[in-house]
Amino acid sequence: MSDPTESEKKQPIKWDANGLLPCVLQDAVTGDVLTLAYMNAESFRRTLDTGLITFYSRSRKQLWVKGETSGNTMRVAELRLDCDGDALVARVIPDGPACHTGEKDCFFQTIHRDAETLAKAARPNALQGWGPQLGQLMEEVRTLLQERKAQRPEGSYSTYLFNAGLDKILKKLGEETTETVIAAKGDNRQALVGEMCDMLFHLLVLMVQKEISLEDLRRVMSDRHRKDDSRRKGTDPNVKVSRPEGCDALEHRLLKQVDAALHRDIARALEVMYRAHAGQRRQGGLPYATHPLEVALIAVEEVKMRDRNEILAALLHDVLEDDMNTTPQQLLQAFGEDAANAVVLLTKMYKRDGTPKELGLQRYYEGLRGAPNWVKAIKLCDRVHNLRSMAGSGLTDEYIEKYRKETRNNLLPLAASSVNQSLLKAGELLLKELYK
Repeated sequence: MSDPTESEKKQPIKWDANGLLPCVLQDAVTGDVLTLAYMNAESFRRTLDTGLITFYSRSRKQLWVKGETSGNTMRVAELRLDCDGDALVARVIPDGPACHTGEKDCFFQTIHRDAETLAKAARPNALQGWGPQLGQLMEEVRTLLQERKAQRPEGSYSTYLFNAGLDKILKKLGEETTETVIAAKGDNRQALVGEMCDMLFHLLVLMVQKEISLEDLRRVMSDRHRKDDSRRKGTDPNVKVSRPEGCDALEHRLLKQVDAALHRDIARALEVMYRAHAGQRRQGGLPYATHPLEVALIAVEEVKMRDRNEILAALLHDVLEDDMNTTPQQLLQAFGEDAANAVVLLTKMYKRDGTPKELGLQRYYEGLRGAPNWVKAIKLCDRVHNLRSMAGSGLTDEYIEKYRKETRNNLLPLAASSVNQSLLKAGELLLKELYK
């Protein structure tokens, strides 16, 4: 983030008599107001240093990172100071709901409603347009289809399709596509629009059947648009990214201990990893890219894992979770099926596909329980480094204890009944960190 003194030169911050500043959180994408809390000078500085919203609790008299106990953190996109310098708006990218109740924002209790005025406010303006409303409607339909697939209510057409299976869904989509083509050859515009809607509906059914989200489509289209835009501007989208501070020595340590035949693949994985984590920082302020390097070093130095896919998975284990522009397909093409599948298993995919968090975590841990032993071992190495890094990170004792409990319940059992030496060794390291 930018130097905090840059904004203060334009408009000094006016802290109140208690050294506090009210801060409104706003979703940078939707514009929704999420919550209001207070900052002091230290939490303001911590927010700038880490990129995560950090507040000052007036009741507990201490700093707290928004989402530190729930996991629903708020990454800062922009900070805006008001004209008097005594209030702040933080435009953020939320990773989950903002309210401790589970609601998306804290302002969900309506005490007055004017239906007529609300109807006017709902009309799209020149900036918003009708396109975003269509996208929202398609997401609502897709969500409903997900419910129908799970619940299979009797008498529903979508239930009929899901019960009939993929071949029937594909047959219907093919029929609607053909009818769209035929309608396009005629002059009846309304008939063509109707056929297009039928085709889109059946496409959404297919997406739900194959677990593809609108976000998956958006990412691919956005990536293609950026590549096309970069070509028009004469820039190279594949230009190498710089190595973050502190990674050089870690790289050297890693390469020195592995077979030279793996160096080329490791260099390519590092390039993907550095690009995915560019600009990101850990809670303690270090570049995030140091974390996957440390995980790979734990795997190599302490667990004695030396296989190509083990090292690649350690380096890439967070790229899908932290960078929506990196896809499983790209990893498959670049590094092969075993490495790509391992990274998917190590990724909380609910952050990408829109699955509710509780269900997504359940699916994540089930996937780990069925994963190959070497993938489980990499996950334990990841957790070992996270636990080692918590001292001095600014996380509360409450959050750390909750994290340890989650580790004991969900990750430590992965090694409990194994006879695999790598997994057993990783389990020993994890046990040591948990009971220090």
